[in-house]
Amino acid sequence: MLKALSQFMAMLVSADSRYDKYVRGETGGTLNPDEITGLELFKIKCAACHATDLFTDQSFRNNGILNDFSNDAGRNEVSTFPDDIGKFAVPSLRNVQKTAPYMHNGKFPTLESVLEHYTSGVKDSPTLDPLLKQNGQLGIALTESEKKQIISFLKTLTDEAFIRDTRFQKN
Repeated sequence: MLKALSQFMAMLVSADSRYDKYVRGETGGTLNPDEITGLELFKIKCAACHATDLFTDQSFRNNGILNDFSNDAGRNEVSTFPDDIGKFAVPSLRNVQKTAPYMHNGKFPTLESVLEHYTSGVKDSPTLDPLLKQNGQLGIALTESEKKQIISFLKTLTDEAFIRDTRFQKN
């Protein structure tokens, strides 16, 4: 069973989004000005956690969704390390437009609500990621225009060929 599952998972490669074509300089890889600006903003404001071609650094972080972890301790439930309280896996953002609801607990229904959280909804706690608490300020400073541009960029990570691949469709 494990071998079959690992072979199946090895087939799940999403690398043909408009962004991928843009990076490779291929036809169909044109980004509009808002998407390019969104990419630049993403690199500055988001890529510390959502790094690499997978758009995740594979780490566990506390992103300020909660400040009471009595019912949802995160990674601590597995590791039992106090420093892991409230930390959850940083997900890949590939195909993020298609994966709502967002966050480990499905709290946010839209990408707009996710960015609103990072702008004004981050809750402080002892294990809050330091990137979300700089210079005494919680969250990530983003204007409404910047949020829209980042979302425009995130939508370029959608790989329609992967999503429509009939090998992965329910019969």
